[in-house]
Amino acid sequence: MKSATHTSLTRPRPGRAVTAATIAIAALALNACGVNTLQERSKPTMTLDQARKQIDGYQRDILAKLPVTPASNPTSFDDLECDANDIGPHGRKQTWRSADFDDLPLTRRAEVADAFRTFLTGQGFQSVEPGHGWVKMKNPKDDFVALLDGTGDAERTFQLTVSSPCLWPDGTPPK
Repeated sequence: MKSATHTSLTRPRPGRAVTAATIAIAALALNACGVNTLQERSKPTMTLDQARKQIDGYQRDILAKLPVTPASNPTSFDDLECDANDIGPHGRKQTWRSADFDDLPLTRRAEVADAFRTFLTGQGFQSVEPGHGWVKMKNPKDDFVALLDGTGDAERTFQLTVSSPCLWPDGTPPK
């Protein structure tokens, strides 16, 4: 097995935009915006601003329980229209925010992933779509998703992302 340092010098790592887009698409496909019918999708939701505050709270709490700190402050929020596989009405958005960590060896990443999983399970989150290279947890009470990416692959950016379900930007569906 190659070391994380050796690998990062010889192979390019995906850019933040590619990683964010991949996470957004996976999150949308995962929860199909959190609802299944047109009637459910037409109900009021929290606002984008409320979702961002919720994301900040989740990230703050998660980061406080991890044995490492991010290399920099979390990025600005990214939003994505939720109508890719949506039966409508259109106009709902999903928002998310990521924090990148310094390059860590796989053993250290595994330790962080265990702490992430343990903390979120204790907070009521449930494991979703287990995969090689990430740990994804979803809160069944509010459909927010926390994803720790790069846990099984030192070539990928080690990143924490928290995303909202699909919601109306101002909380109210169009009339």
